[in-house]
Amino acid sequence: MKSVKILGILGLLVMCSPSFARDAQRHRGAQAPRAAQPHTRTTERQRTDTGHTRTDTWTGANGRTASRDAVRTKTDDGFTRNTTATNAQGQAAERDLTVSRNPETGTVTRETNYSTFDGRQGSKSDVIQRTEDGFTRDTARTTPTGETHTRSVDVSCEKNARKCVKQVEVGQQP
Repeated sequence: MKSVKILGILGLLVMCSPSFARDAQRHRGAQAPRAAQPHTRTTERQRTDTGHTRTDTWTGANGRTASRDAVRTKTDDGFTRNTTATNAQGQAAERDLTVSRNPETGTVTRETNYSTFDGRQGSKSDVIQRTEDGFTRDTARTTPTGETHTRSVDVSCEKNARKCVKQVEVGQQP
Protein backbone atom coordinates (compact mmCIF):
# COMPACT_ATOMS: atom_id res chain seq x y z
CA MET A 1 0.00 0.00 0.00
CA LYS A 2 2.90 2.35 0.80
CA SER A 3 4.45 1.82 -2.63
CA VAL A 4 1.15 2.69 -4.35
CA LYS A 5 0.91 5.94 -2.36
CA ILE A 6 4.52 6.82 -3.10
CA LEU A 7 4.14 6.05 -6.81
CA GLY A 8 0.89 8.01 -6.89
CA ILE A 9 2.53 11.00 -5.21
CA LEU A 10 5.51 10.78 -7.57
CA GLY A 11 3.15 10.67 -10.54
CA LEU A 12 1.34 13.79 -9.31
CA LEU A 13 4.66 15.56 -8.77
CA VAL A 14 5.75 14.76 -12.33
CA MET A 15 2.42 15.89 -13.80
CA CYS A 16 2.43 19.10 -11.75
CA SER A 17 6.04 19.94 -12.45
CA PRO A 18 6.67 23.15 -14.43
CA SER A 19 8.21 21.30 -17.37
CA PHE A 20 5.15 19.06 -17.75
CA ALA A 21 2.81 22.05 -17.49
CA ARG A 22 4.92 24.03 -19.96
CA ASP A 23 4.80 21.20 -22.50
CA ALA A 24 1.04 20.94 -22.14
CA GLN A 25 0.35 24.65 -22.73
CA ARG A 26 -1.02 25.81 -26.04
CA HIS A 27 0.93 28.59 -27.72
CA ARG A 28 -1.04 31.71 -28.55
CA GLY A 29 -0.39 35.07 -30.13
CA ALA A 30 3.23 35.98 -30.68
CA GLN A 31 4.39 32.68 -29.15
CA ALA A 32 2.47 30.54 -31.64
CA PRO A 33 4.72 28.57 -33.96
CA ARG A 34 4.52 29.88 -37.52
CA ALA A 35 5.39 28.22 -40.77
CA ALA A 36 8.13 30.59 -41.87
CA GLN A 37 8.71 30.91 -45.58
CA PRO A 38 12.22 31.84 -46.72
CA HIS A 39 12.41 35.62 -46.82
CA THR A 40 14.52 38.62 -45.92
CA ARG A 41 13.40 41.73 -44.06
CA THR A 42 15.02 45.13 -44.07
CA THR A 43 14.10 47.72 -41.45
CA GLU A 44 15.03 51.39 -41.53
CA ARG A 45 14.21 53.63 -38.59
CA GLN A 46 14.88 57.35 -38.42
CA ARG A 47 14.32 59.73 -35.50
CA THR A 48 12.71 63.05 -36.30
CA ASP A 49 12.22 66.23 -34.25
CA THR A 50 8.68 65.13 -33.35
CA GLY A 51 8.93 61.31 -33.34
CA HIS A 52 10.27 58.76 -35.80
CA THR A 53 9.67 57.00 -39.10
CA ARG A 54 10.07 53.31 -39.84
CA THR A 55 10.09 51.36 -43.07
CA ASP A 56 10.04 47.57 -43.26
CA THR A 57 10.47 45.68 -46.53
CA TRP A 58 10.04 41.93 -46.95
CA THR A 59 11.33 40.03 -49.96
CA GLY A 60 10.23 36.46 -50.44
CA ALA A 61 12.24 33.64 -52.02
CA ASN A 62 10.16 34.18 -55.17
CA GLY A 63 11.32 37.84 -55.38
CA ARG A 64 7.95 39.37 -54.46
CA THR A 65 8.06 42.23 -51.97
CA ALA A 66 5.79 43.79 -49.37
CA SER A 67 6.38 46.88 -47.28
CA ARG A 68 5.16 48.87 -44.30
CA ASP A 69 5.77 52.56 -43.65
CA ALA A 70 4.98 54.09 -40.26
CA VAL A 71 5.25 57.68 -39.07
CA ARG A 72 4.93 58.35 -35.35
CA THR A 73 4.49 61.96 -34.25
CA LYS A 74 4.46 63.25 -30.68
CA THR A 75 1.56 65.53 -29.74
CA ASP A 76 0.96 67.71 -26.67
CA ASP A 77 -1.03 64.97 -24.93
CA GLY A 78 0.13 61.75 -26.63
CA PHE A 79 1.04 60.70 -30.16
CA THR A 80 -0.25 59.73 -33.59
CA ARG A 81 0.95 56.85 -35.75
CA ASN A 82 0.05 56.57 -39.42
CA THR A 83 0.89 53.24 -41.05
CA THR A 84 0.60 52.13 -44.67
CA ALA A 85 1.22 48.53 -45.68
CA THR A 86 1.59 47.45 -49.30
CA ASN A 87 1.29 43.79 -50.19
CA ALA A 88 3.01 41.90 -53.01
CA GLN A 89 0.08 42.66 -55.36
CA GLY A 90 0.56 46.42 -54.83
CA GLN A 91 -2.61 46.87 -52.76
CA ALA A 92 -2.37 49.27 -49.81
CA ALA A 93 -3.94 49.11 -46.35
CA GLU A 94 -3.83 52.02 -43.91
CA ARG A 95 -4.14 52.50 -40.16
CA ASP A 96 -4.29 55.83 -38.34
CA LEU A 97 -3.92 55.75 -34.56
CA THR A 98 -4.31 58.67 -32.16
CA VAL A 99 -3.46 58.25 -28.47
CA SER A 100 -4.13 60.98 -25.92
CA ARG A 101 -3.51 60.99 -22.19
CA ASN A 102 -5.07 63.12 -19.47
CA PRO A 103 -2.90 62.78 -16.35
CA GLU A 104 -5.36 64.73 -14.19
CA THR A 105 -8.21 62.26 -14.76
CA GLY A 106 -6.01 59.20 -15.35
CA THR A 107 -7.60 58.59 -18.76
CA VAL A 108 -6.00 57.28 -21.94
CA THR A 109 -7.99 57.39 -25.19
CA ARG A 110 -6.99 55.41 -28.30
CA GLU A 111 -8.81 56.07 -31.58
CA THR A 112 -8.03 53.94 -34.64
CA ASN A 113 -9.37 54.12 -38.19
CA TYR A 114 -8.21 51.65 -40.80
CA SER A 115 -8.77 50.41 -44.32
CA THR A 116 -8.08 46.88 -45.56
CA PHE A 117 -6.22 45.85 -48.72
CA ASP A 118 -9.57 45.56 -50.52
CA GLY A 119 -10.66 49.08 -49.45
CA ARG A 120 -13.12 48.23 -46.68
CA GLN A 121 -13.00 50.44 -43.58
CA GLY A 122 -13.26 49.92 -39.85
CA SER A 123 -12.57 51.67 -36.56
CA LYS A 124 -11.79 51.02 -32.91
CA SER A 125 -12.05 53.22 -29.83
CA ASP A 126 -10.56 52.49 -26.39
CA VAL A 127 -11.04 54.53 -23.24
CA ILE A 128 -8.88 53.39 -20.33
CA GLN A 129 -9.61 54.96 -16.95
CA ARG A 130 -7.51 54.55 -13.82
CA THR A 131 -9.63 53.82 -10.73
CA GLU A 132 -8.84 53.85 -7.03
CA ASP A 133 -8.11 50.11 -7.01
CA GLY A 134 -7.30 49.30 -10.67
CA PHE A 135 -8.68 50.41 -14.02
CA THR A 136 -11.56 50.14 -16.48
CA ARG A 137 -11.34 49.84 -20.27
CA ASP A 138 -14.25 50.31 -22.66
CA THR A 139 -13.73 49.28 -26.28
CA ALA A 140 -16.02 49.78 -29.26
CA ARG A 141 -15.06 48.34 -32.65
CA THR A 142 -16.77 48.58 -36.01
CA THR A 143 -15.61 45.92 -38.45
CA PRO A 144 -15.33 46.39 -42.22
CA THR A 145 -18.59 44.42 -42.55
CA GLY A 146 -20.39 47.01 -40.39
CA GLU A 147 -20.72 44.88 -37.25
CA THR A 148 -20.22 46.66 -33.93
CA HIS A 149 -18.50 44.85 -31.07
CA THR A 150 -18.16 46.16 -27.54
CA ARG A 151 -16.00 45.03 -24.64
CA SER A 152 -15.85 46.38 -21.09
CA VAL A 153 -13.12 45.39 -18.65
CA ASP A 154 -13.03 46.22 -14.95
CA VAL A 155 -9.92 45.27 -12.97
CA SER A 156 -9.92 45.69 -9.20
CA CYS A 157 -6.86 44.85 -7.11
CA GLU A 158 -6.24 44.30 -3.42
CA LYS A 159 -2.56 45.19 -2.97
CA ASN A 160 -2.21 43.71 0.51
CA ALA A 161 -3.75 40.42 -0.59
CA ARG A 162 -1.77 40.52 -3.87
CA LYS A 163 -4.94 39.68 -5.72
CA CYS A 164 -6.74 41.20 -8.71
CA VAL A 165 -10.17 40.44 -10.09
CA LYS A 166 -10.88 41.03 -13.77
CA GLN A 167 -14.46 41.22 -15.01
CA VAL A 168 -15.08 41.26 -18.77
CA GLU A 169 -18.34 41.89 -20.61
CA VAL A 170 -18.46 41.34 -24.36
CA GLY A 171 -21.30 42.37 -26.64
CA GLN A 172 -22.04 42.33 -30.33
CA GLN A 173 -24.65 44.36 -32.15
CA PRO A 174 -25.76 43.43 -35.67
